[in-house]
Parts: sequence; structure tokens; C-alpha cells
Amino acid sequence: MALALIVTFWPFSRALAQASEPAGEEKTRRVAVVDPGGRRSPQTLDAVMTLRSVSGQEIEAKLISATEETVMIERMGDGRQFEVPLANLDHYTEERVRHWMDQGPGGVAFNFAVTATKTLLDSDTFMSAGRDLKSSQWSYRVKVTNLTRHALSGAQLEYRIVFDDEVEIAKTIVAPGKGGNQQEGQLVDLPEMHFNDEIEFDTPPLALHTYEYVPMRGEREFSRDTIKGIWVRILKNGVLLHEFQSHPATMASLSWDNEEMLEIRVTNPFRDQFATGLR
Repeated sequence: MALALIVTFWPFSRALAQASEPAGEEKTRRVAVVDPGGRRSPQTLDAVMTLRSVSGQEIEAKLISATEETVMIERMGDGRQFEVPLANLDHYTEERVRHWMDQGPGGVAFNFAVTATKTLLDSDTFMSAGRDLKSSQWSYRVKVTNLTRHALSGAQLEYRIVFDDEVEIAKTIVAPGKGGNQQEGQLVDLPEMHFNDEIEFDTPPLALHTYEYVPMRGEREFSRDTIKGIWVRILKNGVLLHEFQSHPATMASLSWDNEEMLEIRVTNPFRDQFATGLR
């Protein structure tokens, strides 16, 4: 793995000295070359700046990725990469790097733990003209933990509950649903989250229906709405930091319905379709 090739060059002046020396066979042996694919994130925002150490030495480099303690840089000119502790940078340079980390979150390797628990809130079953009709209300309790030693601020969580809408029931009226792979969701602003901070919230209820009719003669009729799972994304400044699917095996082929950042609202097909009759 590429990380095994990372060598710490301290003091920082040694890396700066190498940057000013002509490239050659002997000098090359003294520099650790890290596979660019090992730490580079496709979402990382490029940033070229002059890094200055606490002793005043400078190096022109592009920031690649960062943690709370170190920054991976690519030296301009030969493309060689080094891992530099933020503590070895002067105060002004460190502040610039941390600003880059905040504004370009793809440069920070954020890690989260996400769980989602489905809960039945309410259900109702009744008979009408020999038909069994059932309605139920479901919700997810979503928990998110920041496992990164870097505070997260200004981020948002967006979720989609994916379900097959096969039947609609309004009082005693039964109608076909909107079909498979329907998605309902919401955009939630996250509070500032420090290392090991956890937030949780409950999604608004989602109405599901079941219809069954067994005639004295003829074939049985049965139709039921089913939840496939919940899809959660954490974003900052339009950059995707983390993604979670409660059931990846059945949701892998699905596409997110908000790629163009359309306005998000929580919908209720049952309410919307029969709003006039329920007033």
C-alpha cells in the first residue's frame, strides 16, 4: 500500500533543503516517493502556496490532503510528495493550510459512523367490502458520529428513503401507487461536530399501505408498499464527504434523484393525491 512508503522527514529544514538541491540519482535516493493514488482524493481542491517552516525556510508546493496533525504536499517542479506536520509550519502558513482544509473539505480525510434504525410508529387495519386494508407509519432514526480528529462545520446531511409504492388507500378507495424505487427525503443542516461528537434525528413518518382481497371465486388480489432502505449523504460546500446505504446489496443499482441540487421537500403521496377529499 502506498502509505507504507511515506517517510517522515524531520526537521522540516531537511525537506526544504532537498527542494533547493538539483535533482540527481543520489538525491533521488534520499526522497520518499509516494504513489499519487495513495493519498490523493478526487474531490480534493488544488491549492498551490509557499510553505514556510518555523525556522524561516520555504518550499513551493501543492496541498494534496491533510489530517488534523499533518499535510501531504507535492513539491512544485518534480512532483515529489512529502508528509509535513502542521506543527513545523510557522503560524501564518499553518493558518493558511487550515483555511484550505475548511474551504476545500475534500482535502481532509473525514470518517464517519452512520447508523439508521427503522421504526414502526403506528398501524391500522380494517375491512371494507371483503378487502383487508392496512396503513402503517414508518420512520428512521439516523445517528452520525464524527470519527475524524478534525472539527466539521458548515456541513449538511441529505437522505433518501427508498421504497416501492405499489398501492394507495384513501379511506375505502384503493388505487395503484407510483411504482418502484420512489424516494422521499430531506436536507438537514448539521451542527458543528468535533471528534467523537454524535448527532441523531428521526425522519418524518412515511405512510405505507397493504391491500388484500380473497374472493369466493377467482384469484387472490394482493399489493403492498415496501421500504428498500435509506440512503444518507454528508456534504460540505457541494463536496461529498461520506455516503451510507442501509442495504447496499439491494440499493447499489439505484441513482440519487438530486444530482442537480433540486429543491428538496418532504412529500406524502397519500396526502398529496387525496388532499381535496381529506379536507
